Amino acid sequence: MIDLYKLHWSHYVEKVRWALDFKRLPWRGIDIVAFTKKEMQRFDCPQTVPLIHDTATGVAISDSSPIIRYLDETYPELALLPSHPVEREAAWQWMLRLDSTLGLHARRLGYTQVIMECPNILSKLFMPNVCGGLFTRPVWRALAAPVLGTMLTLRFRFHRNREDRVYEALEAQLIPIAAQLERDGFLVGGRFTAADLTLASLLRPLRIVPHFAHHPQLQSLFAWQERLFRAHDRDAAFPYEELIQAQRQRCGSMRGRVSWMRPNTKVAVDTGEQRTLQVARNDIHSISRWMLLPGLPAYLKLRWFGGVSRVRYMPAAFVSG
Repeated sequence: MIDLYKLHWSHYVEKVRWALDFKRLPWRGIDIVAFTKKEMQRFDCPQTVPLIHDTATGVAISDSSPIIRYLDETYPELALLPSHPVEREAAWQWMLRLDSTLGLHARRLGYTQVIMECPNILSKLFMPNVCGGLFTRPVWRALAAPVLGTMLTLRFRFHRNREDRVYEALEAQLIPIAAQLERDGFLVGGRFTAADLTLASLLRPLRIVPHFAHHPQLQSLFAWQERLFRAHDRDAAFPYEELIQAQRQRCGSMRGRVSWMRPNTKVAVDTGEQRTLQVARNDIHSISRWMLLPGLPAYLKLRWFGGVSRVRYMPAAFVSG
C-alpha cells in the first residue's frame, strides 16, 4: 500500500494520482491541513505536497516528478518513462521543465482567477474541516476570504503577475507545445509517457483562466488534454472548476480580458527550454501572520484592480463539447 499525502485539488497531486492509477498500484489518500502539514512531519524528506510513503519499502519521498521516477524504478511494470536512455532523459527534462514553469504559472493564474471572481470558495479548499467546517458556512466564508486571499497573494506573488510576465511566459511556452502535439500526438517517443501525464495534469488550472481556455491557438491543446482525460478515466472537472463555472453562469460574466496584452504580440521570455535541469524549482515565498495586514492592499488590488476586466461569460469549447 502506498500512502499519498495530498491536497485534493492540487494539479501536482493529480500527477501522482494518475501515475498510481496508470501503474495499477494500491494506494490510499491522506488529506493534510494545508497550513500546518502536521500529518507529514514524521518523515525526513522535504515537507512538500505531494508526498508518498511506500509501506512496502519504507521509502518516503516528496515532489511529484521524483515520486513518479521512484514508482517507475521500483514498480517497472506499465512503465511511464521510456526505456531508451535518450528518450528517458528527454521525458525527464520535460517533466522538470513543466514543473518549473507551467505548473507554477498555472497555479498562480488559477488562484488569481478564483480571487478575482469567487474568493469565498478558498475556505472550501483550504479549511473544509477546520473547526468542524465552520469556515465553509456563508458568513464565515466571506470573513475568511480576505485572510486566505492575502496569504496566498503574498506567498505566490499573484499581485506581480503583470510585472513577472506570467501570461506572456505561458503563451510563449504553450503555443509551440500545442503545435508539436498537433504534429506528433505525444511529447516523447510517439507514445504516452510521464511527460504527457505531467503536461495534461499541470494544464488543469488554466481551464478556468479565460485568456488561455479561449485562446484560439491553444484549443487543440485543451482538446488533446480532454482526450487523455477520457482515455485514462480522469475527473472531467475539479470542484473549483465547477464552482467558478456556476458563479459565471449566475452573473453572466467572467474576468477574461488581460488589458495589457495584445493579440500576436511577440515578447521574449525565458521558458527554460535551453537548460538541463537537475531538480524542479518552486516559487513559494515565506510569510508570517504579521505580514497579513500590511499585505491586504495587495489582495484588494488583485481582487478589484488586477488589470483583467470582465467579459461576457461563454463556456470554453472543451467544457461545452
